Amino acid sequence: MLRAAFRAFCRVLLLLPLALAAPSASAQTPDAFDAAFRDWMQANGVDKGTLAVTYRGRLVLERGYGGQDPGQRVLLASLSKAITGRCIARLVSDGRLRLDGKVGDVLAPFFRQAGDPVDARLKDATVEQLLVHRAGFAAAPRDLMTAAAMDLLQTKKSPATATPADLLAATLTAPLASAPGEAFRYSNIGYLVLGVMIETITGESYERFCGREMLEAAGIQAPRLDSEWRSFSSFGGWSLSGTEYLAFLARDRLRDLPWRGLLAEPDARHAADGAPIPWPSAWYGLGQFMADITPSSRIAWHTGTWGVPPNAFGMTAMQHRDGAAWFVWYTPRPGKTATDALVERLAALPATITAWPENDLFPERGLPSPAAK
Repeated sequence: MLRAAFRAFCRVLLLLPLALAAPSASAQTPDAFDAAFRDWMQANGVDKGTLAVTYRGRLVLERGYGGQDPGQRVLLASLSKAITGRCIARLVSDGRLRLDGKVGDVLAPFFRQAGDPVDARLKDATVEQLLVHRAGFAAAPRDLMTAAAMDLLQTKKSPATATPADLLAATLTAPLASAPGEAFRYSNIGYLVLGVMIETITGESYERFCGREMLEAAGIQAPRLDSEWRSFSSFGGWSLSGTEYLAFLARDRLRDLPWRGLLAEPDARHAADGAPIPWPSAWYGLGQFMADITPSSRIAWHTGTWGVPPNAFGMTAMQHRDGAAWFVWYTPRPGKTATDALVERLAALPATITAWPENDLFPERGLPSPAAK
């Protein structure tokens, strides 16, 4: 009897660590993202999608829906702006560029070759104003639709063959919508200007410099612009999987990088009036909107859209100050009310999760773990 009791006691000891390690039945896990995204897709007629979630630099969830491979690279559209923003910040931190540097000074070589912009006020716009969409350009999506730009992309070259400098020269044939610094107006042209600045300062292509310094540095192999939309490079041209994009964001958050904190605090000069998601007092930083959704919860995010219905797609990536981040991609893209509801729902989830996994799926995708020491 004593031996039987002892064996039973040993079994309890062996099982106890497992019981302590396993989450309770009521614990909320990252699978809540999967459930919320599935419900939203079904309710809004969305056929395909991908989802990736990280926590403190670990990839804890990756899913594909409707036959979509979550590891497949997709056009990032406006999520590309965060790559450009951080690439500019690298040049600022290295002393090769200043936030108060003026377009006319930085792009003097470009203007000597392409000619002056039709609106002379542009030369007084600063790098900072370009970063936060206050350089005076017209609002997207009409900002790129100047007659010269349309003619360039439809009859002379294509989005695949035009260079960023070609596209910029064509867009600067239209006047500014307002004086630099006067108002927030989300515009692709500002980030196109920043891309040409990167090429001017480094003497390299935008793709090569930012691909090496931002993406290869995060362990992403052979990062490339989308082959069909190369000219949209710095404002909408990168092609990555959601997992690769989160690896880039995680490296930026976890490493002691010189630009961390740049444009990351509320400032009236950076206010994003009418930001495209329902949070008040948002501002724009390094290629991302930012907001405090509660007194203790700050987020940085961006949405992207591409194509014409019914073949349009959409995506969002969001970073939470507590260490969570997520990416979703989906097609067909429903209307703004539905997409805003998805972002708002997913933004609320990290605060409810009580059991974050300790595992890391990044190595399974051939990516180094940003959380590794």
